Amino acid sequence: MMHKQIPCRTATRGSFPLNGTYFQVNEIFADHETSIRPIEVPRSSLWSLARLTVYCGTSTSSILKGLPLNEIKDCFVKGFICVRAFNRKTRTPEELSERFHVSTTKKGGKGGKKNKKKG
Repeated sequence: MMHKQIPCRTATRGSFPLNGTYFQVNEIFADHETSIRPIEVPRSSLWSLARLTVYCGTSTSSILKGLPLNEIKDCFVKGFICVRAFNRKTRTPEELSERFHVSTTKKGGKGGKKNKKKG
């Protein structure tokens, strides 16, 4: 299955608040629609294409935390960062689908644990 990636400048139609920065060039957005309903593409159609590394997560700092220095360098020199999705119909940002990253935040009560009754 394949998910579309949208370059930052394409999504914002060339208007970007951090003009000239790393993120203008290396940030991509996941296409919201295909994040929910991926396109099925035969693997043989993709096999000969160049492979690029995309680092996905909720923020740049969460993506880079704990990575060795050489991998952080590769991220900024050779890779792309994706921290949000983009809705092409409404032209608005969306949260990145969980299929792109694992959340480390536990859901539930205090401290991520559900309250149990003693009895």
